[in-house]
Amino acid sequence: MAAKGKKPSDLLKKINKKSKKKWKMDDIKSLAKGLTKKDLKDDKKLGDLIKKISKAVGVKLSDKQISSVKKQVHEKLG
Repeated sequence: MAAKGKKPSDLLKKINKKSKKKWKMDDIKSLAKGLTKKDLKDDKKLGDLIKKISKAVGVKLSDKQISSVKKQVHEKLG
């Protein structure tokens, strides 16, 4: 779920910079296990996933930041 024009590796570097542990992309993907692309279009499920990932990596997101991530995901999914 990288921002527009960003590569997944850039996102992973940003996560690892803010997190206390080193994450691999497979670790991040495993948090979304069982979710489909359709699920990611559901605002509640997407919000829950964002909160789950932020908690796992140890980064507290404000409601505004969560909303921004949701918007980026919706734009990316079309």
